[in-house]
Amino acid sequence: MRRLDCTRTMLAALAPWLVGTAAHAQDWRGAGRIQGMVVDEAGQPIQGALLKANCAERGGGTTIESNKKGEWVLGGVVGCNWAFDVSAAGYETLQIAIRLPGESARLAPVKIPLKTAKAAGGASPELQALASKADAAYKEGRFADARAEYEKLLAVRPDLAPTIHQQIGFAYVQEKQYAQAVESLEKVLAVDPQNVQIRAIAAQAALEGRMVDKGRALLAGLDESQIQSADVFFNMGINFFNAGETADAIAYLGKAIAKDPAHADAYYRRALAYLGQGKTAEAKADLQKVVELQPDGEMTAMAKKALESLK
Repeated sequence: MRRLDCTRTMLAALAPWLVGTAAHAQDWRGAGRIQGMVVDEAGQPIQGALLKANCAERGGGTTIESNKKGEWVLGGVVGCNWAFDVSAAGYETLQIAIRLPGESARLAPVKIPLKTAKAAGGASPELQALASKADAAYKEGRFADARAEYEKLLAVRPDLAPTIHQQIGFAYVQEKQYAQAVESLEKVLAVDPQNVQIRAIAAQAALEGRMVDKGRALLAGLDESQIQSADVFFNMGINFFNAGETADAIAYLGKAIAKDPAHADAYYRRALAYLGQGKTAEAKADLQKVVELQPDGEMTAMAKKALESLK
């Protein structure tokens, strides 16, 4: 069964290839693919770099993020001269253009090197030290230390506020300090309200922290057409269920099933939600679907036992 821990919910399930921002009728959507890696000057991967991709000739674009290996993927796009703004806390923002020649073209991975940020008038050893200490602390799981260093970096480089607030928010998420996480991530949304990835993570954090009304408010502004993974909806549904909001749980688990009709976990969890509402027929249908999709395993055994009890 899928794990529901915070790391998976917030980061793995919301990997950069899953989401993007809205654009004029999605004219930039297609079958093409661009991918690559963001690295530092030593060739080491940079996690959490934001890549804002824009296809001016088709009137739109999306924002993606590099994973812990520095990798990123821009999938499902049209052939275009794509412009990228690449930024990461502690590094200089880089603007590049990558030409995707056709509607179904696939490019070889593109390596994007970022330079360590420099203060006006030249390189700042203090700034480099702050960025390195913050990133190292985060990677080592010392999230409180990472936040402290990111705050120092923010004082020096307020122009990087959205990226730094994002990293602070992610650190709070890892510490399960959900109210503070939402507050930090909302500062990112104040600058970039169409950032689907950050909005989804903020909503998930709110639900994890049992701030149901806040979670609903954040989800109200979410462009769900940009969510490519059923697990995003699945995890939202689980958190609504855990908060006792079965109607919302059923709705979001249904969205997960619509995205992935073979999502056995979603059927099983929705069956439990239906049972909580006294909807036996709907629960039985979902439990039977679990058995059909996954003939063996612990979850299937529980589904069969539940079906027996419902006869």
